[in-house]
Amino acid sequence: MILYNWMEVTVKQSTDSDLMVLLSERSKPALQEIFRRYEAPVFNFLIRTTGRREIARELTQETFFRIWSAASSFDSGRGTVRGWIFTIALNLARSEMSRKEYTYRYVDPTGVAEADFAAADRVVPVHPHISLEKEENRRRVTVALGLLEPCWREVIVMKNYHALTFGEIARVANMPESTIKARYHRALMKIRELLQQQEATHGRELSDQ
Repeated sequence: MILYNWMEVTVKQSTDSDLMVLLSERSKPALQEIFRRYEAPVFNFLIRTTGRREIARELTQETFFRIWSAASSFDSGRGTVRGWIFTIALNLARSEMSRKEYTYRYVDPTGVAEADFAAADRVVPVHPHISLEKEENRRRVTVALGLLEPCWREVIVMKNYHALTFGEIARVANMPESTIKARYHRALMKIRELLQQQEATHGRELSDQ
């Protein structure tokens, strides 16, 4: 028991790269720690990329199975552990969405998928109507995100929701950084256009009431 507790503390204090070394040696505590650190970000990424909760759950499980299976192939000289994990998740999402005819649908990003918003919302209590406005704006952005071309949506999700740099996104997507930047700026312009359309539609609906 003492040895187990020592190992658990050591694993939790390990860097991501150290965990990958342990994973390549088939360390289950290392896998548990990688899962603890990245399960929520991976699920967030997949649900926003696919727009389907059930697919995101399945692909999240498959991502960590691949991490376990391919740990020895990780090369720290080619990028970060986070980037490597997102590469696996992105490739799985692309493969899944290309095999079947899916239409992106709005998914209420509650629970795990809302982890990135929840911390900010808990900092300072706000008036109920302000919370409702924030929720409505969040919903509109999510709807607009779902209307983007998949290649644009991927970049927006990685940059805005997961704070990856353009260089990291380029490595994950296996594309030139200049292409990633161009897609990002085009995606932002399209989102602004879609939000303006939503606002105009909402305004007409209110005037008709």
